[in-house]
Amino acid sequence: MSAVSVAFEIPSVFREVVPGLSTEQAEDEVRARLEVDGGAGLPSGRFARLTAEYARASALLAATGIRYAATCLGRIRGAWSMGTLTLALSPLPYRDADAAVAGVGAALAEHAAGAEVSALTLPCGPAALAVRRADSPGPDEAGAPGAAAAGMAQLQVFIPVPPDAVPGAQTLATVTFSTPSTDHWADYCALLLPFLRSLRFLPRTAGAGVTGAAVGGAVAVGVG
Repeated sequence: MSAVSVAFEIPSVFREVVPGLSTEQAEDEVRARLEVDGGAGLPSGRFARLTAEYARASALLAATGIRYAATCLGRIRGAWSMGTLTLALSPLPYRDADAAVAGVGAALAEHAAGAEVSALTLPCGPAALAVRRADSPGPDEAGAPGAAAAGMAQLQVFIPVPPDAVPGAQTLATVTFSTPSTDHWADYCALLLPFLRSLRFLPRTAGAGVTGAAVGGAVAVGVG
């Protein structure tokens, strides 16, 4: 168990994912979300992709290292869209945050084929950023009015926990956002930047867990 807690503010359009759902349960969850948000009549191909993305996030949340997952499901500029956000904590061999970022960046540049890799400075500390995009449309959506491309776009931010935030902690926080709705990439980036800037690290306390409270147009969450 990591000795680090992570606090952040996430836009209220994101909802926490239920962990460990079966494919059928994920389908029921997505259908219920769509009914609340007026998604009746969604094309079957689009519904299947949204369900698969939700099931993937649910499975990730149940896996070791994933501490938080949330989805954004709704209409963006008239088209249905979905994105998934996860936060993982893992051990890190580096003690120096800048050295860790350099090491992660070098590894990404060598092994993450097709990724755009860069350094990023956040209020919580230095980070490495990797962006991957694949925009080819699928056969069920090609030419569909207002439909997003059926590829996948992914953003990953690797943030070593600074020793001045949690002394002695050698922990890497990994934020991953992915969406099959690549036409809406810029819209999601506008949502993600304030979230990334809100991240902060604290020593983990006994009995800590996931807590949330509404803050303006966002939800403040602590993950212990």
